[in-house]
Amino acid sequence: MSVVAIYNMKGGVGKTTTAVTLSYFAAADGHRTLLWDLDAQGASSFAFRIRPRVPGFGKRALKTGELLEAAIKETDYHNLDLLPADFTYRKLDRLLGHFGRPKDAVAALLDTIARDYDTVLLDCPPGFSLLTEGLFAAVDAVLVPTIPTTLSLRTLGRMIKWAERSDSASDVAAFFNMVDRRKTLHRRACEWSARQSEIFLAGQIPYASAVEQVGILRMPLPVFAPREPASHAFAAVWAELQTRVQQRRIAGRPPLKDRWIIQLRSIESLIVQLESLHSQEGAVSDVAAADDRIDSRSARRDPAADGRGDTLFVHRFDTDERHLQHCGCVLELHERGGTFLVVAARSDVNENVADTAGRALAQIDAGWASGILSGRMSPLDALQHRLGPTAMVDHVRAVVAARRLVRIDSVINQGENLALQWSRR
Repeated sequence: MSVVAIYNMKGGVGKTTTAVTLSYFAAADGHRTLLWDLDAQGASSFAFRIRPRVPGFGKRALKTGELLEAAIKETDYHNLDLLPADFTYRKLDRLLGHFGRPKDAVAALLDTIARDYDTVLLDCPPGFSLLTEGLFAAVDAVLVPTIPTTLSLRTLGRMIKWAERSDSASDVAAFFNMVDRRKTLHRRACEWSARQSEIFLAGQIPYASAVEQVGILRMPLPVFAPREPASHAFAAVWAELQTRVQQRRIAGRPPLKDRWIIQLRSIESLIVQLESLHSQEGAVSDVAAADDRIDSRSARRDPAADGRGDTLFVHRFDTDERHLQHCGCVLELHERGGTFLVVAARSDVNENVADTAGRALAQIDAGWASGILSGRMSPLDALQHRLGPTAMVDHVRAVVAARRLVRIDSVINQGENLALQWSRR
């Protein structure tokens, strides 16, 4: 038996559509499946045409689970049952607070309700509560529908930080939902996530009007639109999720510390890239015009990119009082195609790229880059670790002295000479 919580701290990211669709796929695969609608709004219950009510729900129901078991209803689909929502679920946090160990109460409740099923899916409410803490401790996996925007990714990062602090044993898997590939930010995020299997599933759900019809027609998406690309995308998410849960059961509890750190660094790196792209292009609401500008600029500034279309992001560092700028120096982190380069140089170094005395370059890995961008590591320390003492590093360090280095901006570079620096590194 496997238990999967479909959860995001944000609302409006497609949790219910995901829960309804994946529960249908699980049942169609021959799994005895239960979907528990934990959201007091009762959207999953509505989608399956079942009244959102659990008679007599209260503290006693959480203690024994018998009342909840009795409230389980059959749906119109073979192998698929629903434990409906109830408006009283809005008090779940307060009710769980009466237990000495709320996490244990949630785990025991799931064991009771889920014992007759192969797969249990939980449509969770947004926000953070004692219920959420209990689920992170008790379920096999937390599936996180995520919109490819910086705000949604920041929320995902907060979830992972909490999972690390709480020593959660659950696997956390995210996937991009409501993807609009006309938007440059969405495309960039999706391209990046395809290389980050530690946190993101490969399946990506396109934004489609058919998905919105789930709440209107009150049936799972594959029932009324089996050939819709979104249906195939959800099927891919379900297949990959199954594989991930099975592998986790075989391997046992994963090494938590490294896992969370890797995931968090990956997300922080993507956020920086998307913020840089947004800053360079300005208003992203004019989708078509922004796409044309970015594509044409990329072609002009990087003709030797072999068709990859990799963008060079430049993150600049200085003191709050801009001491490096006043002294004619630059300190930068260059990011291109998943490769990172720390650069310390005189401001006029691009006029003569062969002048190695006037610059210091060092390639670093994504972990160090994430530490620099988040303020946990100084770019000067990274240079010194890689190169040892050099005249340029010593000069920049003398200018900075004991002052704090901060990231002053992040831009997409259009200079030809920096491209030459990359080709010669």
